[in-house]
Amino acid sequence: MNNTILCFQTEKGIRIYYNKQIPSDAKGLIMISHGFGEHFGLYEEFIDFLIRKRYGVCAYDHRAHGHSEEERGHIDKFECFIEDMAVVVRHLKQEHQDLPLYIFGHSMGGLIAFIYGAKHPEGIQGLVFTGLAIGRPVGTGLIPRSIFILLKRYFARVKIYPIITRKGTRNKAFLTRHKNDSYMLKYETVGLICEFLYRGIALAKDNAPSYRLPTLLLHGKADRIIPYQASVDIFEQISSVDKTLKLYEGLYHELVREPEKEEVWQDIITWLEQRREM
Repeated sequence: MNNTILCFQTEKGIRIYYNKQIPSDAKGLIMISHGFGEHFGLYEEFIDFLIRKRYGVCAYDHRAHGHSEEERGHIDKFECFIEDMAVVVRHLKQEHQDLPLYIFGHSMGGLIAFIYGAKHPEGIQGLVFTGLAIGRPVGTGLIPRSIFILLKRYFARVKIYPIITRKGTRNKAFLTRHKNDSYMLKYETVGLICEFLYRGIALAKDNAPSYRLPTLLLHGKADRIIPYQASVDIFEQISSVDKTLKLYEGLYHELVREPEKEEVWQDIITWLEQRREM
């Protein structure tokens, strides 16, 4: 087993940290793109499950998140996330040419992966999304776009407290860890919020018709952060021939951490295995 924490530098010298675990008998490689405010360490249980199923995993921290560098909780352009993902994918394809590569993206991490997959599908065998943040988070629609743009222009680095966490899952043990984890973002800037809610979502929707990769969309019907209708709508808009949508009654936003997480994990493995047999 190869289990290492490494980093690469962007063209501007920003260090992006990632964890890579590749079983000697791996039958595929999954890159994990974490959600807003998170870091890759929160996916340990899910990663362990994937490893047991003989899938290699590479999970990295987005810039301004977790272990990675850049001003904490702030970005200037959403495209920076896409550029970082391109570097990680390029590394994985160079180092592990014999393994089919899939991307798992949660929430904002799914939004990043969606845009990347639409623009750069080459070498990607498929994508799995949970709680895809391709719709406005609950409550943010009350604030006019013009207000956000004005705030970003003059107050881009103003910090907003706190980040919503308790609405994400019914898993109380995870919520405790969420609260006390020093690598979790404790705030986000106006700039990051604006780039996420307006630039990122707009980029994804603009590129939806050209998105053609095999896709598994999973969403909890009781999601109180990103309404599940966002996944329903994008499912109809993408051009993928091989696409699957599953909605879970009663489950919240953090599907891979919900009390029913093992059902979700197994659905993901089943989908991956079916793709390998096609």
